[in-house]
Formats: sequence, structure tokens, C-alpha cells
Amino acid sequence: MTIHLNQGHIAAIVLFLLMIIWVASGSLGPEEPFSNPRPLVMESGLKRVQVEQMQGEATQRDVIISAKTAANRRVELRSEIRAKVVAIHKSKGERVQQGDVLIELDARDWPARLKQAKANLKQRQLEEQSAQKLFAKGLANESQLARVQTDLANAEAEVIQYQLQVNATQIKAPFNGVLDSRMVEIGDFIQDGHEVATVLDFAPFLVVGSLPEQEAAHVNIGDPGHAILVNGTRVDGHIRFVASEADVQTRTFLVELEVDNPSGVMTSGLTAKLHVPQPETHAYHVSPALLILNDEGKLGLKGIDEEHRVIFRPISLLKADKAGIWVYGLGASADIITVGQGFVEYGEQVEPVFVTEQHQETAEPAASDTDLDTQAALSAG
Repeated sequence: MTIHLNQGHIAAIVLFLLMIIWVASGSLGPEEPFSNPRPLVMESGLKRVQVEQMQGEATQRDVIISAKTAANRRVELRSEIRAKVVAIHKSKGERVQQGDVLIELDARDWPARLKQAKANLKQRQLEEQSAQKLFAKGLANESQLARVQTDLANAEAEVIQYQLQVNATQIKAPFNGVLDSRMVEIGDFIQDGHEVATVLDFAPFLVVGSLPEQEAAHVNIGDPGHAILVNGTRVDGHIRFVASEADVQTRTFLVELEVDNPSGVMTSGLTAKLHVPQPETHAYHVSPALLILNDEGKLGLKGIDEEHRVIFRPISLLKADKAGIWVYGLGASADIITVGQGFVEYGEQVEPVFVTEQHQETAEPAASDTDLDTQAALSAG
């Protein structure tokens, strides 16, 4: 079989052969050495990192705690006797004064029995006085005197017993406050120990929150503080209580801010932000990308010491904005690794390339929203 090649076929074959020759000549030639314009490892054997010499900005910070308002005192009133409710003297939500009768129970025959017991007591008192005179004259012996004194003591106990029964028919306010709830109505028959009403005292009132364990050392009894209520109102007071033992589940400490409130008008359970001012500190504005966690799970930055060795610098979060985050805990100044921190280990000596804070701000892009979300997740962890 004869194969006929036209000029197009011949040109394609020639071009293919030329490409093979060109590739072969390139692979057989000497390789040009690769040159990295910014080597990570210097000729000295030390890794090079960029270090920013940061200066802290003096600032005032607050320990901020999620909290809610609460009553200074809360008492659940309970019946001391079995009886029927015969009168309601105060309505729910009404302000009450200490000693006001809130609920009245059926006294039945207890007032009459009390009157009888008092008459009996008076008789026993007269008998005891006569016995004392006779004993002094030698006309009565000690046994007779003791019997009369026993009768007197029984009469006194009987009066106290019936007096308590009569008093228990009137359930009174234990202090000035608000009748927050009432659980009975006229005609209800209740057992002893039955809850009948709740009284709250808001003079003063409290702002109660849970203090994180990392801030526990910064809040003490007597510290001034303030709270911003959900409606924007600011109230000032002082810390009156900090729990000595953390909650087992949340690892937080109960803290109470006491707020003077002469009017006694307030609502329990309002959402609030509790602020406890702290001494002036130095804050630093950094990118969230620089944050790291050490082996103990603490948040911090990588820096260098005077001998240019890598160290961990623990920090605490202050606040965040669109350009980055504010942290504190580094002191008045700090040398922080801003480029290459992922390639060096703690204790390793490095070759630092120092930059000023102003230069770093122009060289690094602003933190993105994604960076802030990542930092929020790290902080929560």
C-alpha cells in the first residue's frame, strides 16, 4: 500500500520533530540555581521574623458582667395554722408597710379562749402572791409554794399559746416593700405551711451577675460600680457581695451590686450590664490573625525577649472594632512577632526585623469580619 503525503502532512511532521529536539536540548542543559529574595533562614542559621515594637495606649477599662436586677429581700409568707381565708387587705402589686395586715384567717374561738386564759392567769398570779406571804410567815411549806408557782407557769404558757394562735390569723408584711404575689382568695381553706403571698423589698435593690473566673481577682466587696439597664438608664452603687466559691457548672462567681433606691420602685429581672471600673492599663490594637493559644489554652501573642528568643505573651481581650481588636496585659511596651510567628517555637532564638508601629499599620490590611468571628470563637473556647 502506497502512502501519499502532501505538503501539509510533511510540514506537521517536521514541526513535531523540531519540538522534540527543543525539549531534549533543554533537559540536557545545566539547571539554573533558584534564588529566594527573602530567605527564612539567615546565613547565621537563625530564622528571620518581623517584629513590631509596640507602645501601649493608656486606657480605662471596666470589668463588664451580664446581669439582671433583683430585690434586696424576698420573703414567701406561709400560714402557721389550718384555717379559712376570711379577708384580703392588700392587692397584688400594692406597696405595703411593715406590720400591714395582708391576709386574715378565721380565728374561730381562739379570742375567747385567749380571754379565758388571761383570766386564769390573773387568778394564778394572786394565788402565787398569797402563797409567798404565807411562806414568809411560816404558814406554808416550800412544797405548797412550788405547786402554786407551777400552776402560775402553766397559766402563762396557756396565754402565750392562744396569743400565738390569734396572731397567726393575721398574716402581716415583714418589711416595707411590694406585695408581689398572692396565692389565696377569700374562702380558701389552707393547711399550716401553705404559701399565701410573696413580698419584695427594692430599697435598696440589687444588680446580680456571674463573674468569670479570669476576672475574679479584679472585683472586691466595696468597689464602686454602675449598671446600664435594658432601657438605657444608668444606676450607680457599690459591690456588696462576691461569692467565695465558684459555681460548679459555669465556673463563675455570684456578684451583687447594691443600688440605693429610696422610692422602692423597681422591677426584678431586668437585663443589665454591670460595670466595675479598673485601674488604668495599656491597650494594644492588633490583628486577630496574630492571636494564638498556648498549651494551657490561654490566649496570647508571640513576642521576643532581650536575647531575641521567642516567648509567649498572655493577653486579655478588651474590645473589637472593624480594623482589629484591642488587648491588654502586655505592659507599657512589647516586642511582638507580626510575620513568621507560625514558623518559630518558644525558646528559639531568631533574627528579628524590627518595624515601627506606624509602618506596621500601613503595611498590614485591616482585620476582616471573618477575623473577628474567628477571634470570638477562640475567646469563647
